[in-house]
Amino acid sequence: MELELRVEKEKEGLLDKIAYLANKLPHPVTIFIIFTLFIAILSSVLSNLGTEVISENLKGENEIIRVKNLLSSDGIRWFLDNIIKNFVTFHPLGVVLVFSLFFNFLNEVGLFQAFLKNTMEKIPKKFLTYFVVFLGVNSSFAGDLGYILIIPIAGVLFKAVGRNPLAGILVGFSATSAGFAACLLSIDALLGGLSTAAIKIVDPNYLVNPLANSVFMFVYTFFITFVISILNDKYIEPKLEKYEIEDEKEDLEFNKSITIEEKKGLKWAAIGIMASVAIVLLFSIPESAPLRHPVTKKLIMGWSPLLASIVPISCFIFFVPGLFYGVASKKISNDKDLITMLFKSVDGFGAFLVLCFFASQFIGCFGYTEIGKIIAIRGGNFLATIGLKGIPLLILFIFFCSFVNLFIGSMSSKYALLAPIFLPILYKMGISPELAQLAYRIGDSSTNIISPLMSYFALMIIYCNKYNKKFGMGEIITYMIPYSIAILTTSIIFLVCWLMLNLPIGIGSVNFL
Repeated sequence: MELELRVEKEKEGLLDKIAYLANKLPHPVTIFIIFTLFIAILSSVLSNLGTEVISENLKGENEIIRVKNLLSSDGIRWFLDNIIKNFVTFHPLGVVLVFSLFFNFLNEVGLFQAFLKNTMEKIPKKFLTYFVVFLGVNSSFAGDLGYILIIPIAGVLFKAVGRNPLAGILVGFSATSAGFAACLLSIDALLGGLSTAAIKIVDPNYLVNPLANSVFMFVYTFFITFVISILNDKYIEPKLEKYEIEDEKEDLEFNKSITIEEKKGLKWAAIGIMASVAIVLLFSIPESAPLRHPVTKKLIMGWSPLLASIVPISCFIFFVPGLFYGVASKKISNDKDLITMLFKSVDGFGAFLVLCFFASQFIGCFGYTEIGKIIAIRGGNFLATIGLKGIPLLILFIFFCSFVNLFIGSMSSKYALLAPIFLPILYKMGISPELAQLAYRIGDSSTNIISPLMSYFALMIIYCNKYNKKFGMGEIITYMIPYSIAILTTSIIFLVCWLMLNLPIGIGSVNFL
């Protein structure tokens, strides 16, 4: 028996060993509490040591950034004053609850199940992974919507065809994260605006347009879809076979044949979605439409009410066909039926609220201490002194961005911090702001999935716990590590090949100056 156990252990791979250690970790809530206490103690030590850096902001002005002591009188007062604010302003909280109210309504009314039963046979099982990954990669066009929409759908789709739903959730998570460096339609006014503001420090006339990375990102979409899909099918999903699925209710539903009432409901749901889209277009297309920018009248170039309201608009587009389906299939007879289903749509979110509370305190405290900013700025200063140029410098910058991403979650706020430091330096070394922006995207998108500071990480735990209560933060990070490494390394290789072929990265962009 001992010999058999020894042989079995020798067969275990690195991922299995990491997963074994991950299983020894405390509950995710406990981990966030420990992290918060650690950051508080570290901030006190670094503050007493006088840790600080000088940084140049977007206005070209120098400012001193010091570590703030969370255990000082000011720090304790800040914490007590901001406990509620940290929680209620935690970005995923409101977005997830509002979206889930209407998205889960489709599940309660039965539209989602009927649609899957009617269409899953048309999607070959072997291409399902590519389909899910492609959707996840391109969901970045709608900002963070993919984390709320694509990932839970991926779990349901995988389970519907008899595959491990945990694999669907994990591959959906990795694809959605990787999508911030890939998209068939890339119009990025936010990063382009920050790049323009940063480069004006050394070149006041330089303009980075919203399509600066569009050509590369279009082609890269197909490349990264293939990489993530192959990694899942050949390596990750087979490793997940040891995790038993606890809820079999959905499988029984999918095995039933579609009924006459469901077919009728699907027809009316199609009418409903056309009606909802038509209403959105009516509020978007005319020049004076309310979803256009009130001054520039633009619809998607730069900020607009359409892009800012993408979550409630998506909820509306989901709700109308669900309502039509419910009435046509006789699942909804009156307002009481409708309200009851909406109540059920947000059942079971107590665990998510608890996770969000403690995660928000940790992220809020870490941001208050300024430790993340100091790590980023000192790392930037180091890169400026090593003397590399061209592609080697660009690769080092990508690795640096992927590292900093573990400490500062928000893509835009992190770029607002890093751009004034790096873009002028890289500009002087012959790397265009457009290429530096693209390198930042690649580094940022590769390590979101292994950082507990990532806003939607708590949501991933809820998604996975739906199918296996023991699958927690440690397991998620364990199985995300291969995705993170694969995304980072293959992306760098792809970028280097692109640059060596001297292909344009975007419309109106240059690679090297």
